[in-house]
Amino acid sequence: MPVIRLAQIDDAPAIARVHVDTWRTTYAGIVPAGHLAGLSYERCQTASIPYLSDPQGETRTFVAEARGKIVAFASGGPVRDPLPGFDGELYNLYVFRSFQGRGYGRLLVAQVARDLAGRGYHGLIVWVVRDNPACRFYEWLGGRPMGEKVVEVGGKELLDVAYVWPALTVLTQERAPLKMELT
Repeated sequence: MPVIRLAQIDDAPAIARVHVDTWRTTYAGIVPAGHLAGLSYERCQTASIPYLSDPQGETRTFVAEARGKIVAFASGGPVRDPLPGFDGELYNLYVFRSFQGRGYGRLLVAQVARDLAGRGYHGLIVWVVRDNPACRFYEWLGGRPMGEKVVEVGGKELLDVAYVWPALTVLTQERAPLKMELT
């Protein structure tokens, strides 16, 4: 069983590795190759330090460990692009490809939802690139599409889809099976 915990500043290098490596495997063929090649562990690590150094801040990051190694992370906080009825946002969820389909993502989403609920938030939104295979994961969790926006990544316009949950409690409940297959 993975260990899920609040991230600490010392986790920044491992979080950066998960972030960059996951982007490169997930977005190959979706995002321009030059953009993916230009991703930097150092820049990603530097960008995460302000959030990780303030564990009581609005943005909270949680990590999943397997055998003492960080293999996934997720973060959330207040919604950034207002959508009526939704006050919390899952900012990101990244799981090494070799650990996908084992429940790490579900456990991290549940932890972010519990954290937000404990701070008085009610509904959750996550923005996902429409061509990202993770859309099926969010649908499996009960998220329903509710809105779209165009984003630019590496000079290419992509369509982001908002998946929403009106009540955080849906995400905090235990779900079976722990292992799921995304086909």
